[in-house]
Amino acid sequence: MGKDRPGIVAAVSGVLARFHANILKTRAATVFNDLFAMVMVVETRYATIGKAELINILKRSCDGIGLALAAENCESYKCGKKVIVFDLDGTLIDQEVIEELAKAAGVGDEVKRITKLAMEGKMNFLEALKERVSLLRGLPVSKLDEIKDSIVITPGVVDLIRQLKSSGFVVGIVTGGFDFVAEHVGRMIGADYVFSNRLLSKDGVLTGEVEGEMTGPEAKLGAIRKIAQELGVGLESCVAVGDGANDLFMIESVGLGVGFKAKLVVREKAPALINTDDIRVLLALIGCINLKDDILKRI
Repeated sequence: MGKDRPGIVAAVSGVLARFHANILKTRAATVFNDLFAMVMVVETRYATIGKAELINILKRSCDGIGLALAAENCESYKCGKKVIVFDLDGTLIDQEVIEELAKAAGVGDEVKRITKLAMEGKMNFLEALKERVSLLRGLPVSKLDEIKDSIVITPGVVDLIRQLKSSGFVVGIVTGGFDFVAEHVGRMIGADYVFSNRLLSKDGVLTGEVEGEMTGPEAKLGAIRKIAQELGVGLESCVAVGDGANDLFMIESVGLGVGFKAKLVVREKAPALINTDDIRVLLALIGCINLKDDILKRI
Protein backbone atom coordinates (compact mmCIF):
# COMPACT_ATOMS: atom_id res chain seq x y z
CA MET A 1 0.00 0.00 0.00
CA GLY A 2 1.24 3.49 -0.77
CA LYS A 3 0.73 6.70 -2.70
CA ASP A 4 -0.81 5.87 -6.07
CA ARG A 5 1.80 6.07 -8.82
CA PRO A 6 2.96 4.14 -11.91
CA GLY A 7 5.07 1.05 -11.29
CA ILE A 8 3.51 -0.24 -8.06
CA VAL A 9 2.22 -3.53 -9.50
CA ALA A 10 5.45 -4.08 -11.45
CA ALA A 11 7.61 -3.55 -8.35
CA VAL A 12 5.90 -6.47 -6.61
CA SER A 13 4.97 -8.80 -9.47
CA GLY A 14 8.42 -8.42 -11.04
CA VAL A 15 10.14 -9.75 -7.91
CA LEU A 16 7.68 -12.65 -7.62
CA ALA A 17 8.15 -13.60 -11.28
CA ARG A 18 11.94 -13.45 -11.03
CA PHE A 19 11.93 -16.08 -8.28
CA HIS A 20 9.08 -18.22 -9.66
CA ALA A 21 6.50 -17.35 -7.00
CA ASN A 22 3.05 -17.65 -8.56
CA ILE A 23 0.36 -14.99 -8.10
CA LEU A 24 -2.92 -16.92 -7.67
CA LYS A 25 -5.30 -14.06 -6.98
CA THR A 26 -5.09 -10.31 -6.71
CA ARG A 27 -7.35 -7.40 -5.84
CA ALA A 28 -6.54 -3.69 -5.93
CA ALA A 29 -8.31 -0.45 -5.12
CA THR A 30 -7.71 3.19 -4.28
CA VAL A 31 -8.55 3.98 -0.65
CA PHE A 32 -8.66 7.17 1.41
CA ASN A 33 -8.85 8.97 -1.98
CA ASP A 34 -5.08 8.96 -2.54
CA LEU A 35 -3.61 5.60 -1.48
CA PHE A 36 -3.29 2.50 -3.64
CA ALA A 37 -3.88 -0.83 -1.92
CA MET A 38 -3.25 -4.27 -3.40
CA VAL A 39 -3.75 -7.74 -1.93
CA MET A 40 -2.11 -10.75 -3.58
CA VAL A 41 -2.39 -14.45 -2.84
CA VAL A 42 0.97 -15.96 -3.76
CA GLU A 43 2.08 -19.58 -3.95
CA THR A 44 5.73 -19.97 -2.91
CA ARG A 45 6.22 -23.75 -2.99
CA TYR A 46 8.03 -23.57 -6.35
CA ALA A 47 10.03 -20.42 -5.58
CA THR A 48 13.75 -20.64 -6.25
CA ILE A 49 14.62 -18.98 -2.92
CA GLY A 50 13.32 -19.35 0.64
CA LYS A 51 10.23 -17.50 1.79
CA ALA A 52 12.08 -15.28 4.29
CA GLU A 53 14.60 -14.20 1.65
CA LEU A 54 11.81 -13.55 -0.85
CA ILE A 55 9.95 -11.36 1.64
CA ASN A 56 13.08 -9.33 2.38
CA ILE A 57 13.68 -8.74 -1.34
CA LEU A 58 10.04 -7.65 -1.68
CA LYS A 59 10.47 -5.25 1.25
CA ARG A 60 13.54 -3.69 -0.34
CA SER A 61 11.74 -3.34 -3.67
CA CYS A 62 8.75 -1.71 -1.98
CA ASP A 63 11.01 0.54 0.04
CA GLY A 64 12.43 1.93 -3.18
CA ILE A 65 9.05 3.39 -4.19
CA GLY A 66 7.62 4.15 -0.75
CA LEU A 67 5.26 1.19 -0.38
CA ALA A 68 4.14 -0.46 2.85
CA LEU A 69 4.14 -4.26 2.75
CA ALA A 70 2.71 -7.04 4.93
CA ALA A 71 3.43 -10.73 4.30
CA GLU A 72 1.27 -13.32 6.07
CA ASN A 73 0.45 -16.94 5.47
CA CYS A 74 -3.16 -17.45 4.40
CA GLU A 75 -4.27 -18.95 7.71
CA SER A 76 -2.97 -15.94 9.63
CA TYR A 77 -4.53 -13.55 7.12
CA LYS A 78 -7.90 -15.29 7.43
CA CYS A 79 -7.76 -15.08 11.22
CA GLY A 80 -9.71 -12.08 12.42
CA LYS A 81 -7.41 -9.65 14.23
CA LYS A 82 -8.90 -8.31 17.46
CA VAL A 83 -6.03 -6.76 19.46
CA ILE A 84 -3.46 -4.18 18.39
CA VAL A 85 -0.64 -2.91 20.58
CA PHE A 86 1.77 -0.07 19.95
CA ASP A 87 5.17 0.89 21.20
CA LEU A 88 5.14 4.48 22.46
CA ASP A 89 8.37 6.41 21.81
CA GLY A 90 9.03 6.95 18.12
CA THR A 91 5.80 5.16 17.20
CA LEU A 92 2.73 6.79 18.75
CA ILE A 93 4.69 9.92 19.62
CA ASP A 94 7.48 11.71 17.79
CA GLN A 95 9.80 12.00 20.80
CA GLU A 96 11.98 9.61 22.79
CA VAL A 97 10.84 10.64 26.28
CA ILE A 98 13.99 9.58 28.08
CA GLU A 99 16.03 11.76 25.72
CA GLU A 100 13.80 14.73 26.56
CA LEU A 101 14.37 14.03 30.26
CA ALA A 102 18.09 13.77 29.62
CA LYS A 103 18.19 17.15 27.89
CA ALA A 104 16.52 18.68 30.94
CA ALA A 105 19.10 16.99 33.18
CA GLY A 106 22.04 18.10 31.04
CA VAL A 107 23.04 14.55 30.02
CA GLY A 108 21.42 14.46 26.58
CA ASP A 109 24.37 13.24 24.52
CA GLU A 110 25.21 10.33 26.81
CA VAL A 111 21.61 9.12 27.08
CA LYS A 112 21.10 9.46 23.33
CA ARG A 113 24.18 7.30 22.74
CA ILE A 114 22.86 4.55 25.03
CA THR A 115 19.38 4.75 23.50
CA LYS A 116 20.81 4.27 20.02
CA LEU A 117 22.70 1.14 21.11
CA ALA A 118 19.59 -0.34 22.73
CA MET A 119 17.28 0.42 19.81
CA GLU A 120 19.72 -1.18 17.38
CA GLY A 121 19.95 -4.30 19.52
CA LYS A 122 23.58 -3.72 20.50
CA MET A 123 22.86 -3.36 24.22
CA ASN A 124 20.58 -5.22 26.63
CA PHE A 125 17.41 -3.19 27.13
CA LEU A 126 17.24 -3.52 30.93
CA GLU A 127 20.90 -2.59 31.30
CA ALA A 128 20.39 0.40 29.01
CA LEU A 129 17.24 1.48 30.88
CA LYS A 130 18.90 1.42 34.29
CA GLU A 131 22.02 3.19 33.02
CA ARG A 132 20.04 5.98 31.40
CA VAL A 133 17.70 6.46 34.35
CA SER A 134 20.63 6.64 36.76
CA LEU A 135 21.88 9.68 34.84
CA LEU A 136 18.61 11.47 35.64
CA ARG A 137 19.28 11.50 39.38
CA GLY A 138 18.46 14.90 40.88
CA LEU A 139 16.16 16.09 38.08
CA PRO A 140 13.20 18.02 39.59
CA VAL A 141 9.89 16.17 39.29
CA SER A 142 8.33 19.40 38.00
CA LYS A 143 10.23 18.84 34.73
CA LEU A 144 8.12 15.75 34.06
CA ASP A 145 4.96 17.82 33.64
CA GLU A 146 6.75 20.20 31.28
CA ILE A 147 7.86 17.28 29.13
CA LYS A 148 4.41 15.66 29.23
CA ASP A 149 2.85 18.89 27.99
CA SER A 150 5.32 19.05 25.08
CA ILE A 151 4.50 15.58 23.73
CA VAL A 152 3.51 15.47 20.04
CA ILE A 153 1.29 12.61 18.88
CA THR A 154 2.41 11.13 15.54
CA PRO A 155 0.24 12.64 12.77
CA GLY A 156 -2.71 10.42 11.91
CA VAL A 157 -2.59 8.37 15.11
CA VAL A 158 -5.74 9.77 16.74
CA ASP A 159 -7.80 9.14 13.61
CA LEU A 160 -6.19 5.72 13.16
CA ILE A 161 -7.13 4.62 16.69
CA ARG A 162 -10.67 5.89 16.22
CA GLN A 163 -11.04 3.80 13.06
CA LEU A 164 -9.46 0.75 14.68
CA LYS A 165 -11.83 0.91 17.63
CA SER A 166 -14.81 1.40 15.34
CA SER A 167 -13.69 -1.82 13.60
CA GLY A 168 -13.80 -3.65 16.94
CA PHE A 169 -10.11 -3.60 17.89
CA VAL A 170 -8.89 -3.47 21.48
CA VAL A 171 -5.94 -1.06 21.62
CA GLY A 172 -2.94 -1.23 23.94
CA ILE A 173 0.27 0.70 24.61
CA VAL A 174 3.29 -1.38 25.67
CA THR A 175 6.40 0.62 26.46
CA GLY A 176 9.61 0.40 28.41
CA GLY A 177 9.10 4.13 28.91
CA PHE A 178 7.32 5.89 31.73
CA ASP A 179 3.78 6.08 33.03
CA PHE A 180 3.58 9.88 33.27
CA VAL A 181 3.66 10.05 29.46
CA ALA A 182 2.22 6.64 28.54
CA GLU A 183 -0.98 7.12 30.54
CA HIS A 184 -1.31 10.69 29.28
CA VAL A 185 -1.07 9.50 25.66
CA GLY A 186 -3.37 6.59 26.42
CA ARG A 187 -6.08 9.00 27.53
CA MET A 188 -5.53 11.24 24.50
CA ILE A 189 -5.94 8.44 21.95
CA GLY A 190 -8.41 6.26 23.84
CA ALA A 191 -6.19 3.22 24.51
CA ASP A 192 -7.83 0.36 26.40
CA TYR A 193 -4.60 -0.86 28.06
CA VAL A 194 -1.36 0.88 29.04
CA PHE A 195 1.73 -0.98 30.28
CA SER A 196 4.77 1.09 31.31
CA ASN A 197 7.38 1.77 34.01
CA ARG A 198 7.60 4.42 36.73
CA LEU A 199 10.42 6.77 37.68
CA LEU A 200 11.06 6.90 41.43
CA SER A 201 11.38 10.22 43.25
CA LYS A 202 12.08 11.55 46.73
CA ASP A 203 11.81 15.08 48.10
CA GLY A 204 10.72 16.41 44.71
CA VAL A 205 13.61 15.03 42.63
CA LEU A 206 14.24 11.82 40.72
CA THR A 207 16.30 9.19 42.56
CA GLY A 208 17.79 7.71 39.40
CA GLU A 209 15.79 4.50 39.86
CA VAL A 210 12.92 2.92 37.95
CA GLU A 211 10.34 0.28 38.80
CA GLY A 212 7.86 -1.72 36.76
CA GLU A 213 7.53 -4.91 34.75
CA MET A 214 8.23 -3.48 31.27
CA THR A 215 11.95 -4.10 31.41
CA GLY A 216 12.65 -5.99 28.20
CA PRO A 217 11.35 -7.50 24.98
CA GLU A 218 9.79 -10.50 26.76
CA ALA A 219 7.82 -8.14 29.00
CA LYS A 220 6.15 -6.53 26.00
CA LEU A 221 5.04 -9.91 24.71
CA GLY A 222 3.89 -10.79 28.23
CA ALA A 223 1.66 -7.72 28.24
CA ILE A 224 0.13 -8.77 24.92
CA ARG A 225 -0.50 -12.27 26.31
CA LYS A 226 -2.30 -10.74 29.28
CA ILE A 227 -4.59 -8.71 27.01
CA ALA A 228 -5.24 -11.71 24.78
CA GLN A 229 -6.04 -13.99 27.73
CA GLU A 230 -8.47 -11.47 29.20
CA LEU A 231 -10.25 -11.31 25.83
CA GLY A 232 -10.10 -15.07 25.26
CA VAL A 233 -8.14 -14.87 21.99
CA GLY A 234 -4.79 -16.24 20.84
CA LEU A 235 -1.64 -14.39 19.80
CA GLU A 236 -2.55 -15.06 16.16
CA SER A 237 -5.38 -12.53 16.63
CA CYS A 238 -2.96 -9.82 17.77
CA VAL A 239 -1.04 -7.11 15.88
CA ALA A 240 2.08 -5.43 17.28
CA VAL A 241 3.58 -2.17 15.98
CA GLY A 242 7.01 -0.85 16.92
CA ASP A 243 10.31 0.55 15.72
CA GLY A 244 13.24 -0.76 17.77
CA ALA A 245 15.07 -3.94 18.74
CA ASN A 246 13.15 -4.21 22.01
CA ASP A 247 9.94 -4.47 19.94
CA LEU A 248 11.21 -7.29 17.74
CA PHE A 249 10.26 -10.14 20.11
CA MET A 250 6.59 -9.13 20.12
CA ILE A 251 6.64 -8.28 16.41
CA GLU A 252 7.85 -11.80 15.55
CA SER A 253 5.50 -13.59 17.98
CA VAL A 254 2.02 -12.28 17.13
CA GLY A 255 -0.32 -12.80 14.17
CA LEU A 256 1.14 -9.78 12.39
CA GLY A 257 4.11 -7.69 13.48
CA VAL A 258 4.60 -4.29 11.89
CA GLY A 259 7.69 -2.11 11.76
CA PHE A 260 6.87 1.62 11.63
CA LYS A 261 9.71 4.15 11.32
CA ALA A 262 11.75 1.03 11.99
CA LYS A 263 15.41 0.67 12.86
CA LEU A 264 17.49 -1.59 10.61
CA VAL A 265 17.16 -4.73 12.73
CA VAL A 266 13.37 -4.41 12.63
CA ARG A 267 13.28 -3.59 8.93
CA GLU A 268 15.13 -6.83 8.22
CA LYS A 269 12.94 -9.11 10.36
CA ALA A 270 9.43 -7.64 10.64
CA PRO A 271 6.89 -9.43 8.41
CA ALA A 272 5.18 -6.09 7.77
CA LEU A 273 6.89 -2.79 7.12
CA ILE A 274 5.50 0.72 6.72
CA ASN A 275 7.94 2.71 4.59
CA THR A 276 5.99 5.95 4.79
CA ASP A 277 5.12 8.47 7.49
CA ASP A 278 1.42 7.95 6.71
CA ILE A 279 0.33 5.59 9.48
CA ARG A 280 -3.11 5.23 7.86
CA VAL A 281 -1.67 2.47 5.69
CA LEU A 282 -1.80 0.24 8.76
CA LEU A 283 -5.56 -0.07 8.23
CA ALA A 284 -4.96 -1.81 4.90
CA LEU A 285 -2.12 -4.00 6.15
CA ILE A 286 -4.32 -5.49 8.87
CA GLY A 287 -7.37 -5.82 6.67
CA CYS A 288 -9.58 -2.97 7.88
CA ILE A 289 -10.78 -2.21 4.37
CA ASN A 290 -13.11 -4.06 2.00
CA LEU A 291 -10.26 -5.65 0.05
CA LYS A 292 -9.80 -8.34 2.68
CA ASP A 293 -13.38 -9.60 2.69
CA ASP A 294 -13.43 -9.53 -1.08
CA ILE A 295 -10.29 -11.59 -1.63
CA LEU A 296 -11.08 -14.06 1.19
CA LYS A 297 -14.13 -15.16 -0.78
CA ARG A 298 -11.75 -16.31 -3.51
CA ILE A 299 -9.06 -18.09 -1.44
